[in-house]
Amino acid sequence: MSVETLFDRAPTLSQSERELMREKMRDPNFLPTHDDIYQAFKSEEYYSEEWHRFCFNEDNPVFEFLNEEFITAFSNYLAVRVESLGASEDSPMTILEVGAGNGRLSHFLQQKLEARFSGKVTVVATDSGEWSLKTAFPVEVIGHKEALEKHKPKIVIFSWMPYQEDITDDFRAGESVEEYILIGESDGGCCGDEWRTWGLSWSFDDEDTGKEKVAPYIAERFEREDIKDVSNHQICRSDTLGGLRHSSTESFRRNR
Repeated sequence: MSVETLFDRAPTLSQSERELMREKMRDPNFLPTHDDIYQAFKSEEYYSEEWHRFCFNEDNPVFEFLNEEFITAFSNYLAVRVESLGASEDSPMTILEVGAGNGRLSHFLQQKLEARFSGKVTVVATDSGEWSLKTAFPVEVIGHKEALEKHKPKIVIFSWMPYQEDITDDFRAGESVEEYILIGESDGGCCGDEWRTWGLSWSFDDEDTGKEKVAPYIAERFEREDIKDVSNHQICRSDTLGGLRHSSTESFRRNR
């Protein structure tokens, strides 16, 4: 079921049942489905204040609402990449998440991938610790440059890179990195830098108008693609009625 179809449905849970579902969703080990999220927060006309309080909790903010459909689609995509990059028990592959926050994304991806490729792939969650977020699962407190050097990943994941910040040049500079994947609001959204991350030419200053520019990722021989099979299952904090799919999952692959 698509997100658009799902959010057109009328809620079936009572108010007390919705409260119980929201409480269940505070358990970091619980991975809800689209329908669980919808039933927990959706009213007939708008998202309630509970949605805002849940997502914008200072101790553990929710940017991307992880759900079963998204994790399954993402792990399926990564499984294909793991195989194509030649992971084996003798030569296991590392997938590195930076800015991992509470570690839930890496945890659920590791579960899915371990079930398919036991001993062949490890998903490592890392975070700088600058935001002092509470961790639900193991997260290595380390800067992204140090993490790249230490773990030498084939694939790097960053979910919701802070607005007007960019560290993708460090991903591209990593000799081991074949692909980096960005999750969140892309072109014109609130993640990353318009030019350095996404290559949007309209972000130039007036004096740059008319000058030929090549997006940094293109100049460094990376190719970008929206992973639609994953993006189609996303629900983020800024999604509302009539404005769904604000976030996406974007792949940047090295072209050797």
